[in-house]
Amino acid sequence: MAGTRRRIFKNMFGRHVPRVGTLFIWIIAILIVCAEPAAPQSGDPFLRVSFVDVGQGDAIWIKGPDGADGAAGANMIIDGGPDRGNRNRLIKYLQTKTYGLAPGAVIDCIVATHPHDDHYPGLLDVLAQYQVAQIIDAGFPKERTTPTGKPSQFELFRQAALIERVGDKPSTLIELRNVADRQLRCGDLQARIIHADSADLKDMGSGNTRENNASTVIQLKFGAFTFLFMGDAEGKERGDSAEHARFVERLLLDRAKSEPDLLRADVLKVGHHGSETGSTLEFIRAVRPDVIVVMSGRKPFNGTFLPDPAVLERYRRENSRLVVVRTDEGDARENLDTTNDQDGDDVYMYTDGDSLRVFRAVGPNGRKQWRRVTTLQK
Repeated sequence: MAGTRRRIFKNMFGRHVPRVGTLFIWIIAILIVCAEPAAPQSGDPFLRVSFVDVGQGDAIWIKGPDGADGAAGANMIIDGGPDRGNRNRLIKYLQTKTYGLAPGAVIDCIVATHPHDDHYPGLLDVLAQYQVAQIIDAGFPKERTTPTGKPSQFELFRQAALIERVGDKPSTLIELRNVADRQLRCGDLQARIIHADSADLKDMGSGNTRENNASTVIQLKFGAFTFLFMGDAEGKERGDSAEHARFVERLLLDRAKSEPDLLRADVLKVGHHGSETGSTLEFIRAVRPDVIVVMSGRKPFNGTFLPDPAVLERYRRENSRLVVVRTDEGDARENLDTTNDQDGDDVYMYTDGDSLRVFRAVGPNGRKQWRRVTTLQK
């Protein structure tokens, strides 16, 4: 066995490996594997999906494969997290030298799933630092001024979207509630909107519940794999039984009766940060995910933190082999709060259409390394 290892390393490094150095070389090789997500090369054939740790909030970057002619793949961003400026981890992630996007690059589309302030504010920095061709917003009516008469933060986002340009061409702002055509055109990504808000939707709750259920829900397919991004869409009131679905989950389940593959997904970005207000059993059984991603932080809600343990338990009961990855990994154990919970617990995936690799960033803040969690094979 030792001789086999020596031959392998001789082939890897093109030189003889001394017996005493074998253990050292093994360690180096393991470090290389842990750091596997590297800079996409020209002609990169993979779909890459990054779930960025922005604390309590959502921020997702999707990079499509490059074209056969070497043309750069499409870029889509779903939500931007709660923070701007130096605290905006989405921008820091996008501008990572080894695999990011240079400032000024073109982003095909960004989606603000709904106007809650843990989802859209970071997109203001994206508009300021990149050229965004298409901005998609739910169109949910949101206050445009503060009590003092100044423009609200959401109005600042809307105004920035209205003046965005790519080169000398104006960008397109689509407010889904106000348009009949709800097709998602984002380069050559096979993405579509399967739920969008409408003024005539019934039984969507009130207050924050109604706003959560304005979330734009996106399905993305690549090869044999399907991703489902739920925003903050809900399935029940907090105190209701998990047996039966309401709200957006009910609408999608009803649609799935005539479109059986509507909800089945290999990877599910869990709705509403894993809150007890969603992930009903009906919904979980329709999606049947192999991997779930929970995006949450250390913001207390009436004394509790998300995700709700009962929600995670429901998913695990339905699939004993389920892989759960979270952007709040270890935050409670490390006694983090909303000032420091953006500590880089990012989740990263890439697929060639036949296999899908899932990684999470591990290690202390500032010194994290990628570690493969699982590989799905079709």
